Amino acid sequence: MSEALDSALLAGDDDVAGDQARSVGAALRAARESRQLGVGDVAQRLKLGVRQIEALENGDWSGLPGSTFVRGFVRNYARMLGIESDALLTRLDATLAKPVVSLDIPESASGSMPAPAAATGRRDRSFILLGIVLALLAGVAYLMLPNDLSALRDRAQGLLDAAARRDEKAPVAPTVAKDAAPEPVFPPGQSPQQVMNPQLQALPQLESAKADAGAPAAAGALRLAFTGESWVEVRDRDGKVLFSEKRAAGGDQSLDGAPPLALVIGKASAVTLTWRGKPVDLAPHTKGEVARLTLE
Repeated sequence: MSEALDSALLAGDDDVAGDQARSVGAALRAARESRQLGVGDVAQRLKLGVRQIEALENGDWSGLPGSTFVRGFVRNYARMLGIESDALLTRLDATLAKPVVSLDIPESASGSMPAPAAATGRRDRSFILLGIVLALLAGVAYLMLPNDLSALRDRAQGLLDAAARRDEKAPVAPTVAKDAAPEPVFPPGQSPQQVMNPQLQALPQLESAKADAGAPAAAGALRLAFTGESWVEVRDRDGKVLFSEKRAAGGDQSLDGAPPLALVIGKASAVTLTWRGKPVDLAPHTKGEVARLTLE
């Protein structure tokens, strides 16, 4: 049998590639027949089709998957028959279109296994779920944040308004010119002796009363009518407070004082002002709810 195999391998040393291919197939066929095996037996053992075994023995590589598979089929076929495969593979390489990379892997070689497809799929799903959660959180923040800002803005505005109302209710100190004389310790026109001895000022008061009786009144009439709750402060030309009270709706107040009179009205919309018998429009003097004006 070995002589038949050697003669089959050496028969086509000077032939073309087609003859070399047929010589490889012929060697395999001769070895199979010497063992009295049919094509079907070989196909069953190698887990190949009958047509593939026939293509191998006839050297018809076009009916086989490719060069790499052809070399593997030839090697396995030779090992099954118990013959040396190296000589067949050497002759086979000469018949293929281009050299085929060996599929033999050294035992010492090591390599990393690719990540399982299931693990990769789980990781991809985790990224997708994370993206969906972040998108939902962003949407919730977008819908809720403007309402929170509006409430915060309204609360801040309410605090500012309350502070402004407290400032409006506080008494306003009279404005004193830089060069104005300091307020006297004793009442105007009175000396320390007159304060200590009131009887000394009876005569001057009598003379003053006579003078006033013959002169026209200098003070103007001021009337305040309260249609709602409001706070009002009135000062005369010397900065003296003539009136400073908080009145409820329905109240009424009349004042006389030496003009100009300085007025501060905490809630101008709740007060009707009359000066010397004429109504005074508070709108031009009102800022917010507070009116500040001077009556000459």
